[in-house]
Amino acid sequence: MPQLKPSFIKKSFFDVLEDTAENISDFVKSPGKDMIRERDCTFVDTVLITCSFSAKRINTELFDFFSAKKSRIPSKSALTQQRNKLNDKLFPHIFHSFNKKVPFTKIYKGLHLIAIDGSDLNLPTCSTDHTYAIKQARSDGFYYQMHLNAAYDLLEKRYCGMEIQPRPQMNEGKAFRSLVSSYGNPGSALFIADRGYVSCNNIAFLLENRHHFLIRAKAPDSSASFLRHVVTEDSPDDVDVCFYLTRSVKKHYKNPDKYKLLNCQREFLYIPRGDTESLYEMRFRVVRFSIGDGSVEYIVTDLSREAFPSGEIKKLYELRWGIETSFRSLKYALSLTFLHSVKRELIIQEVYAKLIAYNFSSLLHAYAEEWKHYKSRKGLVYKVSFEDVIPIALRFLIVRMSNDTIKALMTRHLTEIREDSHNPRRVRSQTANPLGNRA
Repeated sequence: MPQLKPSFIKKSFFDVLEDTAENISDFVKSPGKDMIRERDCTFVDTVLITCSFSAKRINTELFDFFSAKKSRIPSKSALTQQRNKLNDKLFPHIFHSFNKKVPFTKIYKGLHLIAIDGSDLNLPTCSTDHTYAIKQARSDGFYYQMHLNAAYDLLEKRYCGMEIQPRPQMNEGKAFRSLVSSYGNPGSALFIADRGYVSCNNIAFLLENRHHFLIRAKAPDSSASFLRHVVTEDSPDDVDVCFYLTRSVKKHYKNPDKYKLLNCQREFLYIPRGDTESLYEMRFRVVRFSIGDGSVEYIVTDLSREAFPSGEIKKLYELRWGIETSFRSLKYALSLTFLHSVKRELIIQEVYAKLIAYNFSSLLHAYAEEWKHYKSRKGLVYKVSFEDVIPIALRFLIVRMSNDTIKALMTRHLTEIREDSHNPRRVRSQTANPLGNRA
């Protein structure tokens, strides 16, 4: 199917902005007062410049944005005042409305492939902030983080949902269930996640609501493994399992292979605390396969063996890496690590704005990929780099360009594909340094 033209993508986005502007009273803190007067920095300009923020200082951002529009440059305080008038509904509304304007149509065997994962974002120091503050291990100081939980369509290469949590109050299981619930009709998507998301609550929630899933689990010999006593090294590589969750110690110790014990104080959605009589049946499939370094991975899924053999399960899980590379692009190519405010509500605006800019850029990248011309020279193959499309997409938001101009700019510089290059992942301990804002 032909990809959407840049002119249509931009028009769809501006249609959302115009519709939002007509209902501006729903998205400001003081309806009937805020955003009703003509100013140098209009409502649309406020949204666009927030989406196009880079790693520069705010005054430089203002100069670049308004000089490109050939209009009067407002002050830094004028922009901040306009952003402070917007309530917390605005940017989520634009994000979801734009996704509805340009629907997600790519499917695999009738399913949308949705990866769910999270990433931490370091925040500027704010001594009055006790919500996002984390005590440093080796000093009396604090650092500040929020946790982004995102749902990402692996075929469309676009974000379709997000939940933001203070890092000290992070609950990825709750965020996972919220993102799955908000997605759409049960059975229309396959939710793919890493081993941090496999839990009794999440699996039971997915089974109960008839959502398809494919989640990595720790090896069963791990003390904290979800699969402990469920499968063993002697089990087949592709096996259907069934066990019962219970709060009864007697049932568990009588048959640990059949009954999985829930801690009496642990929350489980379908058996209340203190209920030692109820049982919850869990049925799913476990697929085991080897990966390149000789280690073994375990996948928990509800997909049928006939439609999705084990080799296909492995390929589907490999696609999950797309959300990891999207976080890298979001933080560095789109400069999410360079924040332009200390105020937490304005930072959340920037996070949503970056997701909107990412989706806009991804749609243009898909168009460029359709029109690219691979150059074979000495056996080399080339592609259109997503990182090279981002600055063109952000410029396209501000100035007029024809479809041919956009196509020429995006396909002008191609990046070599190195299929035989497999660099090992660098695993380093996490650090969080206080950030300066882009004032």
